[in-house]
Amino acid sequence: MEVIIAITLLSVVMLSLIQIKSNNIFMLEKSTQEKKNKEYLLLALDTKENKNRNENINMDKFFNIQDDDLRKEFKEVKINIKDEILDTQEYKNDDFSLKVSEYKTSYSFENGIKKDIYRFKLEL
Repeated sequence: MEVIIAITLLSVVMLSLIQIKSNNIFMLEKSTQEKKNKEYLLLALDTKENKNRNENINMDKFFNIQDDDLRKEFKEVKINIKDEILDTQEYKNDDFSLKVSEYKTSYSFENGIKKDIYRFKLEL
């Protein structure tokens, strides 16, 4: 009788450990994919002037890649890029005038990962 109880307890403990391991592996895979998507966003960052873009771009458009596997991987990655002007203010004085424009560029994936870049431009 004691042997049956011991085997049952061991089975329950082993099944619990297997379930915990599978949950940890799922969390690790999800974290790895999220990190990879954030790195794609960093690769797509554009520090050029505001162009008033609102478009979906495949990553393979940014780079000239010779490796077929990497090109296929980049072709599947679509990033939405949106530029917008937040605010423009003008300050005038007797000696000079200063115009300050604020811009926001949003880079995002369809799964919700998003990166916003804020810029400002000073014009004398």
